[in-house]
Amino acid sequence: MEGAGHVVAWARAVERSALGDLIRESAWLYPWSNVVHVLGVALMVGAIAVFDLRLLGLLRGGRPVDAAALALPVAKAGFALTVPTGAILFIAEANGVVTNWVFLVKFAVIAAGLANIVLFHRGRFRDIQSWTTVPAAARGAAAVSLAAWTTAAVCGRYAAYI
Repeated sequence: MEGAGHVVAWARAVERSALGDLIRESAWLYPWSNVVHVLGVALMVGAIAVFDLRLLGLLRGGRPVDAAALALPVAKAGFALTVPTGAILFIAEANGVVTNWVFLVKFAVIAAGLANIVLFHRGRFRDIQSWTTVPAAARGAAAVSLAAWTTAAVCGRYAAYI
């Protein structure tokens, strides 16, 4: 467990840094980062859910490529909001984050969700515009995606109460 000690020491140093102090002491930086982070998560997870539910056949209408064209730019915008605000929130409470099992689950499912995105969009499903039906493997990837991003959002909110 020597590695865990280094992570905790690193997190403590990040939290106690001048930037960590600035974030915690600011009357607006931490609260507004929290608000924007939640809005970014809502945009991202909501858009991903629309796309995934379409692939799973639970939302009808249009082709999967149409759902991708509508949902994926919104998901990217949400992701663009969550990354910097998540970093701000992390820096302010890094030591508590790395020792909270719910946050660790959140980070693990985010990693799984990101890996799933890379495999889906960079892998064998790049030709989504040519689909006449949704391949079974794409439905599986959609189920993994929906589970990962929903779990990440739930853990993000739940962790505040642990």
